[in-house]
Parts: sequence; structure tokens; C-alpha cells
Amino acid sequence: MIQLGEIARRVRKSKGMSQVAAAELLGVSSVHLCNVEGGKAQPSSDLLTRYRELWGVDLYVLAWCVSGDIEALPPGVREAGRRLTAEWRKALGELIVPRGE
Repeated sequence: MIQLGEIARRVRKSKGMSQVAAAELLGVSSVHLCNVEGGKAQPSSDLLTRYRELWGVDLYVLAWCVSGDIEALPPGVREAGRRLTAEWRKALGELIVPRGE
């Protein structure tokens, strides 16, 4: 399963930002952002909120779009899952393509 830190890194890169610049906008140290992106620390609820506020990204939802199994969803929501994933792919391009594709 994909880690939130990897998703955070993908979002930052999609914005064309360095870790230092993104950390400043997010209100955390660049060391902390490096640790989050490297999987050594989990993002706090405040940091998750700042991702949503700054870039309109819920890291958990985006992580599911990258690594979730649409066929494991109840049949009534599978199409919604496909559309959600497709929209994130449009927004973030190659950064959201799951591994192995």
C-alpha cells in the first residue's frame, strides 16, 4: 500500500515546489516535511488540513485513488470511485498513476 508521505511528495512535485518552499507554506519545518515524505513521520491532522486548504487535496482520498481497489468497493459506488480517480489523474497527471501502470 502506498504511504501518505509518498502522496504528499507527489502533490508537492505536481505544484513544482521544493521541500523548503512547500514546508514554509504548510507551516512546518523542511526537516519535518522531509520526514513525512520519507515515511519517517506521519502527517498530523493540522498538516492534513493545510494540504486541503492550500491545494484542495485530501491525502487519504488521493492515496486511495492511487492504490485502492475499485473492485473491492460496493457495486453502487464503484463508478464514483472510477470518476474520482480519473479526475485526480487529470489534475496531477503522471504523479497519480499507480505503480505498475
